[in-house]
Order: sequence, then structure tokens, then C-alpha cells
Amino acid sequence: MAGLVAGAVVLLACATKQPLWYTARIAIYPVVFAALFAIGSVWSNPLYAITIVTKAFTAGLTAATLITTTSFVDVFSIISHVLPSLVADALFMGYRAFFILVDELQGLMVAVRLRGGVSGTLPQQLRTYGQMLGVLVIHSADMTERMYRVMQVRGYSQRISATSEHRPPNAMDFALLAYSALTLVGVFLYR
Repeated sequence: MAGLVAGAVVLLACATKQPLWYTARIAIYPVVFAALFAIGSVWSNPLYAITIVTKAFTAGLTAATLITTTSFVDVFSIISHVLPSLVADALFMGYRAFFILVDELQGLMVAVRLRGGVSGTLPQQLRTYGQMLGVLVIHSADMTERMYRVMQVRGYSQRISATSEHRPPNAMDFALLAYSALTLVGVFLYR
């Protein structure tokens, strides 16, 4: 059944007319971690190991298809229909800030390594890494405050607008929902 669901997701990814190789490359990341988890079961239960990897690929391909076909602002605007808009906006800004901070941490680690800051005993290294995390926390607090002030200056009114107006659903939307519901029912029936 996991193979049928994976096939259905691949068909859906092909129907979006996005480059399938690019989308599949994004979906490979969870497969690597699932394979590490499933490698212990290969000899005792190979079908279980294959199912774990197939499920990871299916989930990754679904997320990659969503990412490549929909802007993040639109995804988070849909979330704001379920959650309060302030919470959805905070999730969106947190999502953006996460990648900025990861990039900042990588730059900070390179700078510390180039200056010889990671040499020495284990306690010295842990102290250096702790100081790096402290700098990152202070910088993230400063960045959050600056971001909020910029949003206020630009007229933030407790809601981030989507890139386009939501149009009423058409026949293709209903067909996609039916396809997704059928796939979901299949997953639950053959679980």
C-alpha cells in the first residue's frame, strides 16, 4: 500500500508540471534519515525497512511538491484560517528567522574555527560553543525586535496579507481534494 500511495504522490508531483528531479532531490533528505533508522531491520524484516523508506519518500515528496508550487506566504495565510492570525504570522516570521539564524550560526562557526577558537580541551571547546550560542541568542532577540519595528513602520496591522486573493474553488480544486481524500482513505484502510 505504501508503494501505491508513493505512486499517487509521484503522479500528483508530475501533474504540477514542476521539474520532477528537483522535487525528488528535496524529498531524498528524509529518505536518508529513514534509511539510517530502517537499516537495523533489513535482515529481520526487509518489507518493514522498505515501507519505512517509502513512507519517508512519500512524505518528503508531498512537502516538496507543496513548497515548489505554493508561496510560503500563501501556505501560512491558509494556516491563519485555522489559528489566530497573530499566531500564524509569528509562525511565518519564526520560519523565516530560523533560516537566517542557521546561516548566521554557520558564519559564526567558520569565524571561530579560522581564529583557532575550537582547539584545546573538551571543556574549553564546550565553553567556546556556549559563547557562540549566547551570541546567537542575543542576535536573534535583537533581530526579532528590529523586524517587529520594521513591520510596524510598514503598517503591520496584526495580519500578513497573502500574495493573491483567494478565489472560489473550481472543478480542478474539487478533483484534487477528492484525489487526496481517496489516497488518505487508502492509507487508513491498509494501515
